[in-house]
Amino acid sequence: MVTKTVMNPEERRRELLACAMKLFAEEGYDNVSVRAVARAAGVAPGLAYHYFDSKEKMFAEAIEDYARRCAESICELLDDNNLSLDEKLEQALELGASDDYPYATFFHTEGHGALHDRLSLAMCEAVRPHLRAALEADAARWGGAAPDADELAAIMVYACVGLASGPNMPDEAAVAAARRYLRALLAEFRKGSTAD
Repeated sequence: MVTKTVMNPEERRRELLACAMKLFAEEGYDNVSVRAVARAAGVAPGLAYHYFDSKEKMFAEAIEDYARRCAESICELLDDNNLSLDEKLEQALELGASDDYPYATFFHTEGHGALHDRLSLAMCEAVRPHLRAALEADAARWGGAAPDADELAAIMVYACVGLASGPNMPDEAAVAAARRYLRALLAEFRKGSTAD
């Protein structure tokens, strides 16, 4: 008799997405099906189709889930109230520039530029609200307002993710440029937030 493992539906969904991402990275999009993911996860194909009605939807959600997981450590860092904003930005830049992500080779392989860009955009969307909150907390710490926090978070995140996740990373020159411009943007933000 086979014992079935009962999982919380969200936990099962996350397991399927992780399995899907692994297969897409190892075998390529064209060589993976929803059935193959179900088989690798040890579940019935019908269950996989219950969560994802097509391979395209499964792939899109796998990328989004992977981006959130890649961004988790940066988001946690930005949420850390024991660090100054300057420390958060410095450490976030270092984390983002590392190539210590699972499947980094897959996303940096020639011909996968569109997938890399899609992942980068998803990471930006995951990080942006955390950076906005960190900017708002910094402005409050200095006794000012942060009316442009959302715009500045977008500028910082999209620029840095683009620089820090390029195909030749880690690229010290790109990281140094990002660091220099982040400092300049932060100085301008602080000047504007205290100029009431």
